[in-house]
Amino acid sequence: MSRRFLMISPYFAPHRAVGAKRTLSFARRLPAEGWDPAVVALPAGDEADPRLEALVPDVPISRSLGGGPATWIDRLKPKAKPKGRTLYASDTGQKAGKPKGALARWSGALSVLDKTTAGQLWAVPRVAAFARKHGCELIYATSGPPASLSLGRAVKRLTGLPLVLDLRDPWSIEPNYRARWTAEGRALVDRIEAGAFAAADRVVLNTRASRDAHIAHYVGRVPAERFTFVRNFFDPDFFESPPARPDPDGPFRIVYFGHLRPSKNALLFMQALARFLADGPPPGGLEVLTLGEMTAEEQAAIDDLGLSDVVTRGDWLPLPRALELLGTAHLLLDLMGPKHHLQISGKIYDYLAAGRPVLSISPNPEVGELLADAGLGERVPLDEAAIVAALGRAVARKAEAGYDPGAGRLNYSAAPAAARMASIFVDATEEHAR
Repeated sequence: MSRRFLMISPYFAPHRAVGAKRTLSFARRLPAEGWDPAVVALPAGDEADPRLEALVPDVPISRSLGGGPATWIDRLKPKAKPKGRTLYASDTGQKAGKPKGALARWSGALSVLDKTTAGQLWAVPRVAAFARKHGCELIYATSGPPASLSLGRAVKRLTGLPLVLDLRDPWSIEPNYRARWTAEGRALVDRIEAGAFAAADRVVLNTRASRDAHIAHYVGRVPAERFTFVRNFFDPDFFESPPARPDPDGPFRIVYFGHLRPSKNALLFMQALARFLADGPPPGGLEVLTLGEMTAEEQAAIDDLGLSDVVTRGDWLPLPRALELLGTAHLLLDLMGPKHHLQISGKIYDYLAAGRPVLSISPNPEVGELLADAGLGERVPLDEAAIVAALGRAVARKAEAGYDPGAGRLNYSAAPAAARMASIFVDATEEHAR
């Protein structure tokens, strides 16, 4: 017999945000596990991707989280932005400034809140009424945006339902985020998160490392058993075509599916690549194709290292078409910086869908365990010599262009993840009833 749950997912398909993938898949897969969603979300608006329309399940959906008079709060937030793409503070090597005056300090504090905060909190009574209307037995709130933490807590207060918070990546303890916040901003984030965790029946992270770090951070404040994790995953239904295959006679192709920026430590990879090519390219040549943006720093390094003819940028592909490109790679590249010891890059799971070998340059050993279990590639630490050696091993495997990754990668697909989340829902509701 199916049970209904309230899904608070500000970004929900056809919204194109990467964070919308996880909840869309759960909305489609959890009914098979006995849990039917009733979704509240932001309007997709200009961020809608028509390709995702067909994937939206036939479930109750209220796109009521935006707007309302409380949006005046946004006017207090700083409006000045650097020219070009906004970077993390750690990308620029700058620390958050110290604004002067009470109004300036609190304006800086409010800057940690995302643009959906005021509209989400204004919707609390409507969301609670929506949950009652559809007979929901549990609240599932996904973050980001982090405003969902407070929204889920407020709806629990009105309805008395058990609450499961799904953070995906860390928020308050994420070093890159904290580096760009003022002291007042950090204090506000810590207060919001601690209050939400104290109210939650379960807090879900997306890596074991992140779960363990949260247990340690909240020791004595939040019971350790309240924290758990469900890793990200790939959903075969999201892709329009099966993976292509690389050209066995063409250049050795490395594909990086994402943005290059200093916090990803792209310069280290470029230095290792130049060192690897110092003795000449492999037979047939070598090419690195990146999708997404890069800063002037990466472009300058590519030029200075003589890699301009090797590293090129391709046109961005929407997720449904990603396998058209990822499948043509002899090697799929994952870059994570020194402060990313808790995360597993979301692109790893797209790479698993493609079934091609992966080289992850990451400080998180958990990535290596995942790739070994999936039978796809390896993780190396942030060390130039280790990267050079890994490139050599990958090139030596080029003859295996038709290799089959096996079934291990299916452990990281949508169905097992939905089963795991359903078990968390059952535990939360049973514990809440006691």
